[in-house]
Amino acid sequence: MLLQINEQTRIQDPRQYGSEVVSDLRNLLTAGRWAQRDPHREYFYEIENEGSAFYFHISPINGEVVLLAKWLSAAKEACTLVAQHGA
Repeated sequence: MLLQINEQTRIQDPRQYGSEVVSDLRNLLTAGRWAQRDPHREYFYEIENEGSAFYFHISPINGEVVLLAKWLSAAKEACTLVAQHGA
């Protein structure tokens, strides 16, 4: 699903990832980005960009974004490669 927000949309950072991470997420979402919807939770999404993944909620009431998690998505691929070569 394609998600896009406007630049004025508030992005909350309750886990204190910092302004750079919030800015990265804002840039992705204002440009428009394909997101994977969480099949277990309504209004929760995951997007990936250049080795990083973001998990967030978009409020259906006011459209605000809450950044819940960020991780290196390349680490998942690296673990798979190590497991394949180690076998």
